[in-house]
Amino acid sequence: MKSCLASASVSIPVNGSSSEEVIPQKSLNMLLVRAKELGLIRGASIGAGGVNVSHLQFAYDIILFCKADWVEVTNVKRVLRCFEVVSGLKINYHKSDVSGVGIDEAIVDEFASRLNCTIHKLPFKYLGLPLGANPRRNQSWKPVVDMFRSKLAG
Repeated sequence: MKSCLASASVSIPVNGSSSEEVIPQKSLNMLLVRAKELGLIRGASIGAGGVNVSHLQFAYDIILFCKADWVEVTNVKRVLRCFEVVSGLKINYHKSDVSGVGIDEAIVDEFASRLNCTIHKLPFKYLGLPLGANPRRNQSWKPVVDMFRSKLAG
């Protein structure tokens, strides 16, 4: 399975000739990093140290972080469109969700509507970890601890 995910690549025809192979996961990462460098997307500051994150990616699952304004959301959509053109892959917006942190629900509704996405309220799980839950509450980590206990018990 790991080999299949790590070895996926595509080749894009340019002027009738195939280009060098591109690894889609890496090309999306590169597009997002470049957009951040150019100030097109700002990402989100996380934690006391203010670590700035624009995206988290594992295989074909990705979480994008951006400011809740139309310019930045539009720029995220443009980066995703560039990825579709470069990779030949298609983003399924109907399987995508929009979540807001400290944002008025009406604005989140409007973003979701214009992006053809659904709304996902916080907290939710990403790769088994709680996102948007209070990290200081033991209850937030109980499912993770329970999962580790069950794995270690075996």
